[in-house]
Amino acid sequence: MSDQLRPELPHHPTSNTLHPDDPTESKREYASERTVEEAAPSPGSGPSIYDLLLLLGIFVMLIWPWIFFGVVWAKKGIQMNNHVANVVTNNPHATTYFITLICSIISMIVSAFFSLAIIRFAQELVSYRKPTRPFHLRVLLAFRHQSWPWGTSWKDVKYLMTKNRWWPAALVVLCVFTFPHLISSTTSLITPAPFNRTAILNGTELDFSSTAADCLAFFEAHPLSNNCDWQSYKGLQYTNCLGENQIVDVLESGRGNILELLSNNSQSLTFSQLGAKDGLHFLGSVRGVLPIGPNGVPAFNTLQPSPFSNPKIVAGMTSFDYTLNNQGLASNISCSYETESPIVIASLDPNVPLALNYTANCTELGAAEVLTNTTAFNAINSPNTLTYWACQSAPGGSQASAYSIYLRGLSFYETAIGNITCTVSPIQSAIFPVTYQSTAGIFSAEAPIASSPIRFSELINDALIGLGAIISEGQNFQANLVAESVITFGNMIQGILEYEATYLRLIYSTVSNQPSSCNRAVIGSLNYEVLGWFVTSANIGFLIPMTIINLAALVALFTAVIIAKAGRYRFHPFQPRPVTYPQDIDDEEQVPDEWNQKVTFQPTTVLKEYFNSDVKDNLKAGIEGVAEAAAAIAEKEAEGIAMKEADKAIPKAEEIASNSVSDARQIIPEAAASVRQIASDADKIIR
Repeated sequence: MSDQLRPELPHHPTSNTLHPDDPTESKREYASERTVEEAAPSPGSGPSIYDLLLLLGIFVMLIWPWIFFGVVWAKKGIQMNNHVANVVTNNPHATTYFITLICSIISMIVSAFFSLAIIRFAQELVSYRKPTRPFHLRVLLAFRHQSWPWGTSWKDVKYLMTKNRWWPAALVVLCVFTFPHLISSTTSLITPAPFNRTAILNGTELDFSSTAADCLAFFEAHPLSNNCDWQSYKGLQYTNCLGENQIVDVLESGRGNILELLSNNSQSLTFSQLGAKDGLHFLGSVRGVLPIGPNGVPAFNTLQPSPFSNPKIVAGMTSFDYTLNNQGLASNISCSYETESPIVIASLDPNVPLALNYTANCTELGAAEVLTNTTAFNAINSPNTLTYWACQSAPGGSQASAYSIYLRGLSFYETAIGNITCTVSPIQSAIFPVTYQSTAGIFSAEAPIASSPIRFSELINDALIGLGAIISEGQNFQANLVAESVITFGNMIQGILEYEATYLRLIYSTVSNQPSSCNRAVIGSLNYEVLGWFVTSANIGFLIPMTIINLAALVALFTAVIIAKAGRYRFHPFQPRPVTYPQDIDDEEQVPDEWNQKVTFQPTTVLKEYFNSDVKDNLKAGIEGVAEAAAAIAEKEAEGIAMKEADKAIPKAEEIASNSVSDARQIIPEAAASVRQIASDADKIIR
């Protein structure tokens, strides 16, 4: 009858009934539990889907920055779409916000992958290896949360400065100081910024120093016309002679040559008669060059295909400058006062004294005539009349040829100016690096880098004739536009000659059927700034923090997969077992007595849910069943006592039953505390 009254008690393995070396028993008992999906994998099991997805994510985070770096490096920068570039330029604050947001999200993903890899490694390490030291658990916890788990006192330092502890602590320090660099690492890589690009420019222009016979024949076959008239060439309107309509430009060129004497000159000059849109702006003298290129004279833009040929690239340029080695004119002029002048003055009409003509005889001076087809110049007989003539000191147009320019003032200028003789050293063609700056919109010519004789002698003669025409036409009864500058500086004459050489180049460039020998190659370089992505070798250092974190996560995950594949767990983290420590534990470990510690349950832990759902009620029911069985037995024993002792036996049996129930109820909290202790230990390992 007692067997019928005894309830069936549920049985669960405990640390006393389950031998840790009996994996078969462990597997059989836990196969029916709700946590069966958390049981140990079979021996030699491969990585799970979770491991593969995590591995893929870490690998992507590891390689994408280097792929991006490699592509940008190979292309020497990637220019941003023009529309997007305008948005970025016009909204710098919004751009900074969104770039920082994107980099923060990337940093969060990298941090999450790293923590998950550390958790995965910790699960395998704790469950497979021999009992893990608390020090190693602290190290893993520090890696997961990127925090310093030890104190900063001397005692803590001494504790860590041992053979097997200092390097894990050093790795924790490296981890803690590396993570703050993740956002900066990606920001430096993906933030668009202005960067410079370079390109080689090639073009052609007339070569006044050519020695080819067909080129010299071409120049001789096309002398300047005596009839000055307007002409049109590729939309360019110009005059086919010197001096007529260029007087303003000529005087600007002379003025620019004077301004070059100032070391801090920043005033640019505008030449409106050379055919450029809105005029050519030069800092200083024009140097006898005719700029080609997109900002020079459009009719003579002979540049070969370049970034300027692509409208999309041009539209994306925030600024640019280019330098071309153009051919110009090099000369040196020095002036001095003389007591006499070879210039002869005569009245143009004896009956009209207001008009004069003047000339000179170069042969009598032992020189050669240079003003061909010109016998005399005309001028107004005013109080400020200035006369002019020029001769070649050494005939034949040799390299040693020099020129003499004679100036003679009349009336008021006879005393103020008198007689001036300017000596022009051999005039040569020279190569000037001419630079255009888009921000200022001006050209500037540097010092010549090469020079050569001008084989086409008529070029110099035409320039000197043009100078005479400018002096003749630049004076009236009120003023003389050239005289005041010449009084002080011979640089005025040099600037005028340089402009005349530029205009002669313009005129001859319009002539068709030029032989190829009359053209020279113009080379140069372009530097332009665009908005986009650009990297340097410094970006390699910026990417190191992210690379270190991703590699560490990759190594941790690979190690966890290898451990799992090598064999199943010796102890499952959810399986109750004694908390044991190796016998050879170091004294420095300072292992606390875990059984004396108060256990605190987190409401979300798996073990507490398991205890509340499966263990708690069954354990209570079992203990109460034992108490009820004990009460039944006591009641049966009481029936065998004599009737006369029934009054005493029955209270005694009831007292025994009551005490049994009370004892059973006292066991429940102790059992619950023991299970909570086990759950807390397992939860610490999982974390």
